[in-house]
Amino acid sequence: MSSTPVVERIVFSTSRTAEFLDWRALQSQTGQPRARFGDVIIKELLDNALDAAESARVHPEIGLAVTWADDVARVCVADNGPGLQGGVIERILDFTRNVSDKESLRSPTRGMQGNAFKTLLGIPYALGVSEPVVVEALGVRHEIAVSADPSGDVATRYTQVDSPRTVGTSVTVPLPAEQVTAEAVAGWLQKFALVNPHARFVDHGQTGCGDGAGIYEPTAPQGWRKPLPTDPTSAHHYDEAAMTKLVFAHIREHRAGGPDPTVRAFTNTFAGLTGSAKAKKVADQVPGITHLSGFEEHPDQVPVLLAAMKHHSKPPTPSYLGQVRRDHYTHVLEHAFGVEEDWFARKQLTDAAGIPWSIEVAIARTKRPGAVCFAVNYSATFGDPLANTHLAGDSFASAGVRSFLAQTDAAPTFGNQSCRAAIVHLVCPVPQFTDKGKTALVVPSEVADACAKALTAATRVLLRDKRSKQAAERRELRAAEREYKAHAVGRAASKVSKKDAVFTVMREAIGQARGAEGLSFSSHTLFYKIRPLALRLLPAGTKLKAPYVEQKLIPDWERENGPIQGLYREPRGTLHHPHDPAGTRDVRLGTREVQQYIPPKWSYNKILVIEKTGLWPPVRESGIAEQYDMAVITNEGYGTEACRELLAKMPPGDVQIFVLHDADPYGYNIARTLGEETARMPDHRVKVIDLGLTVDDAQAKGLDSEPDTRDAALPARILPHLSDPARQWFTGEPCAWQPNGKPAKWRYQRVELNAFSSPELIAYIKEGLARHQALGKVIPPDSALRSTARQRLHHRVVGAVGEAIDAMFRMDRLVPAVYADLDTDQITDIGSADLAQLQARRPSLSWEDAVTTLVDSRMPGDPHLTALARQAVAEQLAADRR
Repeated sequence: MSSTPVVERIVFSTSRTAEFLDWRALQSQTGQPRARFGDVIIKELLDNALDAAESARVHPEIGLAVTWADDVARVCVADNGPGLQGGVIERILDFTRNVSDKESLRSPTRGMQGNAFKTLLGIPYALGVSEPVVVEALGVRHEIAVSADPSGDVATRYTQVDSPRTVGTSVTVPLPAEQVTAEAVAGWLQKFALVNPHARFVDHGQTGCGDGAGIYEPTAPQGWRKPLPTDPTSAHHYDEAAMTKLVFAHIREHRAGGPDPTVRAFTNTFAGLTGSAKAKKVADQVPGITHLSGFEEHPDQVPVLLAAMKHHSKPPTPSYLGQVRRDHYTHVLEHAFGVEEDWFARKQLTDAAGIPWSIEVAIARTKRPGAVCFAVNYSATFGDPLANTHLAGDSFASAGVRSFLAQTDAAPTFGNQSCRAAIVHLVCPVPQFTDKGKTALVVPSEVADACAKALTAATRVLLRDKRSKQAAERRELRAAEREYKAHAVGRAASKVSKKDAVFTVMREAIGQARGAEGLSFSSHTLFYKIRPLALRLLPAGTKLKAPYVEQKLIPDWERENGPIQGLYREPRGTLHHPHDPAGTRDVRLGTREVQQYIPPKWSYNKILVIEKTGLWPPVRESGIAEQYDMAVITNEGYGTEACRELLAKMPPGDVQIFVLHDADPYGYNIARTLGEETARMPDHRVKVIDLGLTVDDAQAKGLDSEPDTRDAALPARILPHLSDPARQWFTGEPCAWQPNGKPAKWRYQRVELNAFSSPELIAYIKEGLARHQALGKVIPPDSALRSTARQRLHHRVVGAVGEAIDAMFRMDRLVPAVYADLDTDQITDIGSADLAQLQARRPSLSWEDAVTTLVDSRMPGDPHLTALARQAVAEQLAADRR
């Protein structure tokens, strides 16, 4: 009997470090969408450069240069710090560990992401750029390029050559050119300059707007100080969990070959405990433990150590957080936007947990369009850190700063109103961020109150002026209405025009639509406010219809008086992308939606505009959009202003635009107005190819015509576009007359697109595309093809690795093992009183989000939870080996 050979199976371990090279994972790690990776790079480089210079205790001099060539933007930031050591770079290249000098520390310093530099190395690869990241410091040029090898690990190409840079560090990161704009670079420089009065910022690249436009000089007086990365932190900033995390971070470093600090030396690193006598008194409270490694066997003694450290030191006051003076904010805002008038407020406090806070708010009325800037701990953020915070003003409340500013007339506005700029800066040694991008904060209620008071103080004058202006407008409107009514008494009622009535009440109607909160409103909402006011001035029985007011009178009023602030047009059409069967990327064509829409690259090179939404199903089912890489816009009737604005956003010559319409005067006019200027859009000019339906085509196809009537003469501007048969059809014959004997109605012939069967319609569209030599399929350049191929390969490999890991590690065994080490009753014991208390501070939360927030706040820290998971995995591996 032959024996079967026994194969000794090898248990493989698969690294997840390649997640630093996947754009989806990088979105999670950075807290920003892929489209903002360029912003991530600029912000992190500026943060690192400032920290490096401050660590060397010199006034920071930060240079930023961006150059664009060969479809690549190279972002370079240089500092005057001590220079990055080669050994630090080698540690950064260990993708299995985070390398940070801030991890576990509680100090009002920037960043604190812990893996920021690794993301800077991974982002170029994730976006399809093969060039290396270049670091120059201490006479050495380090070139680093990372990629994912077939096993899923990070493969690194790392070379060193000589460099002329001996002072400071420069880091250059290559990105796709579209990831970085000159406006974004200028914006980040301005935001960082706003909250760093001790630093000099210079734009060395091609992003400046003129001589000196890219230079921000320091304004801080002699002796000005902010907390530095090298300053001792305070024991009063820590609770027991945070101190335990810090102690065990030191223990982890010791296991990896690092030093094992004594308890006294560790104590000396904290503010107020640098003396040997105090350090001895603290150490005496944990007898038997001489070095931090001793806490590994006695973790219960960490709270004893913390209590002793707090007892022998004083809690810091908010003054140690530093201050940015009002004149500095004014100086930078003047440099960026031109300041006509400005206001400033500062609030400093210590919250109930003993944590100091500083809130600074500067508001300016500017000469040029401004912006709202946010910063936390002397670092610009990606957005509003208080976006989810309830802020109560004197007579209103808002969720977040932007809404607060909008209600006080302090938000940036354009058109016929003055421009605004604002900066809100928070400093705190223990910021509790809710996102990986270090933007959204959770703040105690007393801090939210202080923020609201600072905003109220800084915006008081603007709010008073806004209310005075509104009161004056109401008085003017009432006077105008009285004058108009008195004048109307002496006129025949028939001479009061609808336009005069609507224009008379327009401002009052706008005020009603906007409300005291200053919220946005649709044109249809405005119509409903206009109608009852205007009808009081018109003869009894007069009708005022929405299309006439919304599409004619409101635009006419705007041309005479300027844009109506807050007004938007509701969507009246849809843009359908090809290769999107579920319609997940459909864009509704309203003014706000079109303003936010960015045409995707390499998605389509043709757009077909169809005047009937009901024809989309057969067009979708036919696959013609995918066959021709063609987006389809469906409208009801005339193309809206938003539709024409979207067409105008297309790069000239890159996208062909076709239109399909009924064979009637309105259809011909639709084709014309899509591409030509109109009264509402006098500068609009887009090349539009008319596919029909034309009268000549309808006759040639044998389509049945139908009679119709119209109330006006043919539009003069379409006459040159009409063939003889079309002119004959559309002119028709008078069928009703006015009292003066002129025609009031005409009977004419027309054909709708619906006269086609669905297959006939698709065939007609294809004939038109061929006749007008429609472009071929979308084919990106080779660089984009290779980049996409690499991404697809990487996703397949990552998916395969994930499936292998899932097969090796059974979740039905791992999850209960982790649960066993958690106090699940304490974490999940959530009642209505808990939700009510949280939602009182954050009213915008749903009950599901509130439960998630409470669970997160009760969970152990990520390192502890990760350690439990690793332990469960290790135990399963050991059990499998047995």
